Amino acid sequence: MTIDGNQPFHLSDTGLPESMTPRAIARDFRRVHRGVYADPATELGPIETIRAAWLRSGPDAVVGGVSASVLHGAQFFDYRDHVELLRHPTGQGRRTRHVRVVRADIDPTDIVEIDGMPTTTAMRTAYDLGRRGPAWLGLAFLDDLTAATELDLGELWRYIVDHPGVRGIRQIRGLIPWIDAGAESSGESWMRHLILADGLPRPETQVVLRDERGITVAKFDHAYRAEKIGVEFDGFDYHYSDEQRAADAARDRESARLGWVTLRRNSAQLSLDPIGFLTRLDRLLDERARRR
Repeated sequence: MTIDGNQPFHLSDTGLPESMTPRAIARDFRRVHRGVYADPATELGPIETIRAAWLRSGPDAVVGGVSASVLHGAQFFDYRDHVELLRHPTGQGRRTRHVRVVRADIDPTDIVEIDGMPTTTAMRTAYDLGRRGPAWLGLAFLDDLTAATELDLGELWRYIVDHPGVRGIRQIRGLIPWIDAGAESSGESWMRHLILADGLPRPETQVVLRDERGITVAKFDHAYRAEKIGVEFDGFDYHYSDEQRAADAARDRESARLGWVTLRRNSAQLSLDPIGFLTRLDRLLDERARRR
């Protein structure tokens, strides 16, 4: 075995070179978990962090939950400091600072190998995450997984029907019709959940607005084309520099020239006053519907 500094390894690996004694490894490599080491100069990314935890827990452990969604290509969450692993109900369950091992019934058909690690299938991962509260977070998980894996929602529904009577099953049943692979962040999923849970019409996602020359003016997170309303979730990473706020303002002015109104909220505003946001959107929908 050639030791790859980007990949953690376990001392029990029989493929280690004979020159790599436990003492030499402890001297030259960084301890990640008991018996698991990595190059001290390399920062472990989400996948490598998951691998290190799986190596520590043993080959009977199965990567699940958010960690499984990461291996399937989900983008909203990495939780690199909180690895989730599953074991059969007769196995050991434990929680440490960085790893959570839970006991769960896992059918062999619910397991697929990804990067050499047994991992819950996209279907089983969606089933597990979509039952987690709060409901908006379950929707974000489902949006993300559907975009990453092209999850068949009809098959997901049939899977749920075949696995009734478990905690959170009513939640995921209610969320399936609201799944939208167009969501590009958990904040967008949260905003859409607020809208739909309040009984307002379902918006389209990632709607592109072009001017008379065909030049793109805006791409709205959510939009109502007929009413010409754009609804934006302003993430802190992209909308809080002076330059970005100026660009957003210029974009909103050009959208207004084309007859559109833009309703913006960030996470703090949604948390502090969700009713205010929903009331404003409801009024805009009513006012603009009457103009048509």
